[in-house]
Amino acid sequence: MENGPDPDLAAELRQGAGRELAEEAAEDERLTELGRRRRLTLEDVAKEMVNRGQRASIEFSNHTFSGAVVWAGEDFATIQGAGQLCEVRLEAATWSVLPVGEPAETWPTGPESFRAALFEHAESGIVLRLSLPAGEIAIGSIDVVAGDHVEFKDADGRHLYVATERILAVIRSSEFQ
Repeated sequence: MENGPDPDLAAELRQGAGRELAEEAAEDERLTELGRRRRLTLEDVAKEMVNRGQRASIEFSNHTFSGAVVWAGEDFATIQGAGQLCEVRLEAATWSVLPVGEPAETWPTGPESFRAALFEHAESGIVLRLSLPAGEIAIGSIDVVAGDHVEFKDADGRHLYVATERILAVIRSSEFQ
């Protein structure tokens, strides 16, 4: 007596083939995403954070600043914290993306470079803080942005000449956007 095909075996073979195809598709997707992430620059990452309305905590020169990533230029990003804004050079900080909550409101436009942001601050004359290496902070206003430095008038009335590459971040009141 001959029996027909075992229905359980046929179902098991179909499920096995389907499982293999799903696993291969998942692996292809994982490798594609890994390849995309390998091509990203810090500028790309910062712009993605802005587009998603993400919040981040950044560490630079013994300082920590947290808030919404509201703008990203080619070499810096602007973080809006509690009553303050921090413009930080991308390579000067370690970035931690905070858990997703309500998407933050971002800015439609802003300066394209950290140097352009410094020019805007010189024009405005607002009081701000320059974050420098080794935890140093200078409080005052930028008078002039020169080729490789800024002229900075500190709170004591001294004129400081600070190499632009030493400025890790600019922190200011969020009243002046």
